[in-house]
Amino acid sequence: MAQKKLSEILKVVEFINEEMKEVSKRLSRVTPKEVSEKLGTLALIREKILNLQVEFPQEIETKLSQLYPSIDRLKQKPS
Repeated sequence: MAQKKLSEILKVVEFINEEMKEVSKRLSRVTPKEVSEKLGTLALIREKILNLQVEFPQEIETKLSQLYPSIDRLKQKPS
């Protein structure tokens, strides 16, 4: 079950990364409001992923902490 969850999480992270690339490419052709809305949506998705209660292998946990230093602060917050 954990392997399936991990696979789903990685797919969503890959989706977010692709969307971020697309937003970056289109940045000069869209209005600031459209960019803000898209980035806001992606930020919410990322936040949900980082808040998932999943036990990651140590190497993935380390990589996530390097990519998103705020994840350590999230873990320290009382639920």
